[in-house]
Amino acid sequence: MTWERADPGPPNPLAWSFPLCRIAGTRFRLHFSFVVYALVVVLRAALGPGGSGLGLGVVATATGALLALVLVRELVRSLVVRAAGGSADDVVLWPLGSLEGVEPAPGWRSALNAAVAGIAGSMVLLAALGTGLALATGQWRDSLVVDPTSAAWLSNPHPWWIETLWIAHWTNTQLTALVLLPMLPLDGGRVVQAFILRRHGEAEAPRRGATVTLVAAGVVGLLAVVRDLPMLLTVAIACAGYAAFELWRIKQGDAIAAEQGPWGAHAERAREDVELEQLARQAEEARRRERERAAAAEQELDRILEKLGREGRGSLTASERATLEAATAARRRGSPP
Repeated sequence: MTWERADPGPPNPLAWSFPLCRIAGTRFRLHFSFVVYALVVVLRAALGPGGSGLGLGVVATATGALLALVLVRELVRSLVVRAAGGSADDVVLWPLGSLEGVEPAPGWRSALNAAVAGIAGSMVLLAALGTGLALATGQWRDSLVVDPTSAAWLSNPHPWWIETLWIAHWTNTQLTALVLLPMLPLDGGRVVQAFILRRHGEAEAPRRGATVTLVAAGVVGLLAVVRDLPMLLTVAIACAGYAAFELWRIKQGDAIAAEQGPWGAHAERAREDVELEQLARQAEEARRRERERAAAAEQELDRILEKLGREGRGSLTASERATLEAATAARRRGSPP
């Protein structure tokens, strides 16, 4: 289990992660922020002054449920993105979804579908967990919709498995509400960026999306302070940091492009031309070798057929018989020997 910085060069804190699991062709990695979050909430429940008010068992169960829920919803997103022609081979998870690794196919509709896939995954989990809890308790109204800001339901005794189901449903309710906020890298922010992409194109979408996130994070953070919602404030700060880092990366890219200037662009095109020429030569060399192989095989087959007609099948060696049988099978299939 090793920490990785996936991108060489300047440090990329969005890629600091370690392997979690591989499912359906996608390798999932856990971002260091998930580990920090889990440690903070568990230690606060165990050692903080007065605890968190929920108890260590509840907090630990909720943290485990959050990891499972995020993994499931990002698996759904990955499958949708890959089915539409995008890539999701190496996905980095943070407590509210994916940070990096999900690359939709070009176009604003693909970006929108990728964002909606995560929301849809949470909604399906919301309905499934709520229905399961309602069937287990017989309390349909209190089970289908729970208050994401209160865990008062746990004050009454229930069997452990029903409490576990309720904690998972409660955690998913919080997760579903938070990911709808219009801030990157949340799904709500991805929806906004998809429409920015439609209007302003690929070049401007990242910059404008990050700017919208900074504005939205300011509004959400102010609301969180006024209403005394520490979790919401934490999310706003995290999203603001993400947007600030994205703007920094864009600025660095602009600076490199400015330093290269037109000569840098010409050099890049020249390097691409050289690479294409090398690939063309390699392909031509491969075709030449294939023609030589086919000619040699044809000559060998003619020799074997001549020997067969002159001396009979009994004169053929085992190798010659195998060559003759392979050529006969290949011609029956319509392919060269």
